[in-house]
Amino acid sequence: MIRIGILGSDSSHALAFAKLCNIPDSDTGEYNFPDVRITAIYGHDEKETEKTAFQCKIEEIVSSPEELVGKVDAVMILFRDGNLHTPYAIPFIKAGIPVWVDKPLTVTVEDTRTLLMEAEKYNSLITGGSTCKYSYDVLELSKIINDGSVGKILSGYINFPGDIDSPYNGIFFYGPHIVEMLFTIFGYKVKSLTTIKRNSNILCVADYDTYSVVLDFTKDLDHSFCVIHGDKKSHVGEIKIDSSTYKAGLEKFIEMLKTGIMPLSLDKLAASTQFLAAVNESLETGKTVYLD
Repeated sequence: MIRIGILGSDSSHALAFAKLCNIPDSDTGEYNFPDVRITAIYGHDEKETEKTAFQCKIEEIVSSPEELVGKVDAVMILFRDGNLHTPYAIPFIKAGIPVWVDKPLTVTVEDTRTLLMEAEKYNSLITGGSTCKYSYDVLELSKIINDGSVGKILSGYINFPGDIDSPYNGIFFYGPHIVEMLFTIFGYKVKSLTTIKRNSNILCVADYDTYSVVLDFTKDLDHSFCVIHGDKKSHVGEIKIDSSTYKAGLEKFIEMLKTGIMPLSLDKLAASTQFLAAVNESLETGKTVYLD
């Protein structure tokens, strides 16, 4: 049995991941992951921690993260505040315990660099970020580009919730979702970006070598879409995010625990933080920001 500990009960993701592991499927009566359980949880909010533990049948609430060492085989860092992710993850990385760091991986390039350098130094398994990049619709959109059915890409558009004024580090709270979907669909090789704010919306033009994609960070949104314009044809696809998206992300984490192979390289894990830092810089300066 793989034992996973959760750090951070303030996010809805704690409830979602724990239910997937600990509560049998309502239709089949079977566990989604028969050999995996969330066995312990730590959180700053006592009531939320107790609620999540009760609803998801988590055996133990620990009073400090250190108590998890020796009790679990892996941890998931799920705090809403991305500033907490690096300091809470590093002790487990040093102990050789595999880590999932939820979105945002961090909220500064410096923290991301520190986190991933430690993971490399201790040869420790790490993954995480937004599970949206593993959603069925996003993977299908990626296939459409890669199979050449639309031809040479001319331009693109993608929209998803994003709030520059979020109390949880602004654009870094929801922003990783759309950015990581962008990377999965159109690739990681963004050369530069230019960002503007219109009312509560953020519009960002991400420039690749031969085309650009507009990201529409929309505060109030009913539906999300991706548009791909190619020289053969254009494609419009809706992006739906539901419980299956959490499951797809959790599958990647569990696969890493079983195989010892990280689903994303360290530079790809770092890419979302770098992109969002550049979004903020472009907003502040009104200029195009070039990505290294």
